[in-house]
Amino acid sequence: MVNLLVTCRAPACLPNSLPSVAPKYNIDATRFQIPLPLSNNSRTLSPGLHLLHSPYPIPNSPKPIRLSSAAAAAAAAAADAGESMATTAAAAAAEEPKPFAVLFVCLGNICRSPAAEAVFTDLVRKRGLQSKFRIDSAGTIGYHEGRPADSRMRAAAKRRGIEVTSISRPIRPSDFREFDLVLAMDMQNRDDILSAYERWRFKEPLPEDGPKKHCSW
Repeated sequence: MVNLLVTCRAPACLPNSLPSVAPKYNIDATRFQIPLPLSNNSRTLSPGLHLLHSPYPIPNSPKPIRLSSAAAAAAAAAADAGESMATTAAAAAAEEPKPFAVLFVCLGNICRSPAAEAVFTDLVRKRGLQSKFRIDSAGTIGYHEGRPADSRMRAAAKRRGIEVTSISRPIRPSDFREFDLVLAMDMQNRDDILSAYERWRFKEPLPEDGPKKHCSW
């Protein structure tokens, strides 16, 4: 008898008909070490299974174990199961309603639009509707990009029990695809948003209803 180390790419390639004499496995990410009784002149396993020396003692066995058919069947079953799980997950994701996305926009995204974002977020949270909305804010210019909201505005909001955590960013073309409603803080902001849309739509695909997503505040 010889001691063997059987390696394979995944647990699925191991057969169900392992010998009862195999007391344990040494398992890492890709190698499954199993003592198998095999005659000295029988070393042929299915493609993808490789024989190495194993340190485990092997009790006497009347016949060698052949893995080819069992391994192939197990691998096929695992592949079918994986495909079925992926299909189920995709179907569940498709059935889940997409949150309604709202973007508040002012000039620099450090005062008015962060305040609007924070207030609206607070109202949504108090009603337990967080999963129904995606809320963000942006500016028509990037002068303050990466900065927190104005400290005076944050202090005023905090006195009213509202935490402002927004970090300034400029509006970008993808916002016209990702948000269902873009709320401008004044008429000038609205005009700047629409002008940006007109510039960007000639450079990359944007939804035709982009201008209809906006209103002034």
